[in-house]
Amino acid sequence: MGLIMNGDELKVLRTKAGLSQSQLAEKLGYFSKGKPNRSMIARFENGHASINFRIGILIKNILGDMNE
Repeated sequence: MGLIMNGDELKVLRTKAGLSQSQLAEKLGYFSKGKPNRSMIARFENGHASINFRIGILIKNILGDMNE
């Protein structure tokens, strides 16, 4: 399956929802040394990591609910 969103779309949805990168990382379960891994979200947003289909759906579910 292809990508469901790119980094620019993620950043728009995240900022529209009023979440920081750390807050979104926490909601997605991205942790490093017990703290939300904000750098993973930054990697998605700047195109250094691909947002796979499953993560894209999860992001849209989380952020879509917050933006409604």
